[in-house]
Amino acid sequence: MIIEILLPLPLNKKTFYYKIQPENLNNIKIGGLVEVIFRKKKKIGLILKQHKKVDFNKKILFVERIFEDLYFSEEIIKSMQFISGYSCIHISLIFKLFLSGFVQKKIKFEEKRINVKKDKLRLSDCQKNALNTLSKVNLKKHSVITLHGVTGSGKTRVYMHNVIKKFLEGYQCLILVPEIILTKEWVNEIKKDFGVSPKVYHSSIKKSEKSRLWKSSILGKPNIIVGTRSSLFLPFSNLGLIVVDEEHDNSYKQEENLIINTRDFAIVRSNFSKCPIILSSATPSIETIFNCKKKKYERIEIRKRINKAPLPAIEIIDKRKEISLISVKLQKIISANLSEKKQTLLFINKRGYAPFIICKKCGFSKICPNCSSSLALHNYSSTQSILLCHQCNYKEKFIHNCLNCKENNSFIFPGFGIEKIYREIKKLYPNVKSFYISSDTIKNPDEYDGVLKKIIDNKVDIIIGTQLLSKGHNFPYLKTVGILNIDCLINNFDFRSFEKTYQQIMQVSGRAGRKSEKGNVYIETFQPNHPVIEMCKKYKLEEYYDWELELRKKNKHPPFSNLISLIISSKKESEALKFSNEITKKLRSFYSEIEIYGPVPSVISKKKLFYRFRVLIKFEKSFSNSHLKNFLKEIKSPSNLNFYIDVDPMSFL
Repeated sequence: MIIEILLPLPLNKKTFYYKIQPENLNNIKIGGLVEVIFRKKKKIGLILKQHKKVDFNKKILFVERIFEDLYFSEEIIKSMQFISGYSCIHISLIFKLFLSGFVQKKIKFEEKRINVKKDKLRLSDCQKNALNTLSKVNLKKHSVITLHGVTGSGKTRVYMHNVIKKFLEGYQCLILVPEIILTKEWVNEIKKDFGVSPKVYHSSIKKSEKSRLWKSSILGKPNIIVGTRSSLFLPFSNLGLIVVDEEHDNSYKQEENLIINTRDFAIVRSNFSKCPIILSSATPSIETIFNCKKKKYERIEIRKRINKAPLPAIEIIDKRKEISLISVKLQKIISANLSEKKQTLLFINKRGYAPFIICKKCGFSKICPNCSSSLALHNYSSTQSILLCHQCNYKEKFIHNCLNCKENNSFIFPGFGIEKIYREIKKLYPNVKSFYISSDTIKNPDEYDGVLKKIIDNKVDIIIGTQLLSKGHNFPYLKTVGILNIDCLINNFDFRSFEKTYQQIMQVSGRAGRKSEKGNVYIETFQPNHPVIEMCKKYKLEEYYDWELELRKKNKHPPFSNLISLIISSKKESEALKFSNEITKKLRSFYSEIEIYGPVPSVISKKKLFYRFRVLIKFEKSFSNSHLKNFLKEIKSPSNLNFYIDVDPMSFL
């Protein structure tokens, strides 16, 4: 017998033929894993088909080894095939992701009895209603449930009741979270509430633990796994429930190499597993709300916080009338909080001290030698001041002398980042406990946990933070949130900029007033009458979604159309442009019914020494795109070029 197998190789040819020894015929099964020799190297293959004979004129080798107990389920194969077709990625590369924790050796599993807490958790009336509604959904078949609850409403506790139920029935459950740094907090919360310790899976765990979880997944052992994007590529064979927490988060979209939206892939896996999936968020994505309105998804809402805590009052501060870096009004609020021993969080989603530097005499600005990106100033208040590229991490020591006009101390620092705000706070309140938190200061989960404990224990008065602090945290002493520089986001060129602004305001606002005392939020803006800010202020969330969908419909933006972005890059600009023009010319000649924009240089036209061009394809929902996607998948790029296909792009940089 001859088997047709898939190998985890970056080759256009999808499958390969190998022979099976007669004594091994009974061990062959579609989905089975085998070891073969390919170009004198051992490779792991996946059996897709069996043949009595094939029309093949080359020598066919025998399979070296059959892994009798390791089988990829029909669900995995169908999911890989679907996402390969949808995302224009060769299935062999997706298969490679599923092998990332592959282990041949036998692993001992502890058969521990799980004692789930019998004491019923106290639930709010809104949580009880949500659980009631959830119980009416048939959780024994595929369904997509959107759990839309305001910040602080206890969404985790609601969906965990169903996770625990499925787990006790003997199923595997996966809870996806957007950031590695958040996994420990989720696990601690689940352990505290339910007495169960989920397993954690992400790219940074030990190889031995990764292999153990991979093996338990393929063998179908009941488990609860909390993980980031990579956990979705575990070979589960007994999935009972998937949860995507903070489903709106852009971190679920893998932007480099294999470009896949893992939230959408999670829906695909749940579909072929015939199991439910819960998309949980206080600010669901426009696509999710659109599908709810179309009745494709079930929507369950939790409109009130637990403990009857009120949502914080949101007030707008008109920056046009201010000259201070931090408005006078916000300064007064901070002072009042200090006297009451309450905390203030100042939110600004900009790393460093200043986004760029410029010579006030000649206008010279420092640009990264590897990227078409300004160098940001970091650590300005210390002797270790550096200029850092946020694209490639190139850095150099900051010297306060202009190399262009030779003027000394001529640089000025327009704009502001988190470090400049921290420096201003230290000037205004020199004797209070304050610190700033960003990806530059927090390097690992343990360090992050230490910082969170200080905030929770009220050992810090003023916190300055980036989006690291905007997700899912419960700070009992935090009364006020100040949102700075929101205009930078709302005026972005991205058609999703309004949605991102709404999500960011609502998410970070939700950190305030989580205890019984009502919190307050102050948004500093030069556009106080902007519709998005007005709707956030009045908590007109349904009105916002209707307004945004109407705007998208008018402009024929997703979800009322589809986009595919092509990214072409090369160390030689002329070669990247030439290849971009060739692709565009072919597309226009073959597909007259779709819109094609470009090629144009990317917003960041040079990154890590590679010149980058983009082509944007736009087509209506009614357009049958399978032929187009097959065409794109078969494009062969020269070895000196990188060619990426981004279906449903989230970023346009």
